[in-house]
Amino acid sequence: MSTPERLATAARDAFLTRAAVLQAARRRFSLHGYADVKLRDIAADAEVSAALVLKYFGSKEELFAEASSFEADAEVLLDCPLEDLGEHLVRTLLDYHERTQADPLLRALFTSSRPGGATFRENFERQFVAELSRRLDGPEPRLRAELVCAHLIGLGATRLVLRIGAEPRERVIARTAPLLQGWIDGTQPF
Repeated sequence: MSTPERLATAARDAFLTRAAVLQAARRRFSLHGYADVKLRDIAADAEVSAALVLKYFGSKEELFAEASSFEADAEVLLDCPLEDLGEHLVRTLLDYHERTQADPLLRALFTSSRPGGATFRENFERQFVAELSRRLDGPEPRLRAELVCAHLIGLGATRLVLRIGAEPRERVIARTAPLLQGWIDGTQPF
């Protein structure tokens, strides 16, 4: 293997390792709260050493700050023209469910009630709910953004927690997206 190939492989491995640590941290912080989470437990979940966790994130506080951010998830979820956002939100969350068996909106729900969860809640509100609300025209944009969030959280809970989401994916999108789009456009009664 040539030097550029080795460097590319090492960079890919580092990216995947960092992502695994971040996913393990999100899971741990969601289930146990900040004070009860140990770096060695996150490292074990990610199948790396605690020293490697510190190499990538610097400290437990810095790892928590990144794990509690919704900025990247919000960017992906809201990265769509407003007129297509309802379908995009549903499709993107279903993709996320299938790929990871997780949901960033459910993470907000479960983590916000844990010790230290206020940071998660504040980030979710500022980085997702307020940003969606800011993009909406018409009456009561905040309420409409909250209705969209509530519906998406319910969809995630049904599919991932209760495991009763047996409807075909495209049917879920076809039924759910117009409802969300109505709230987004302000045409759906609320």
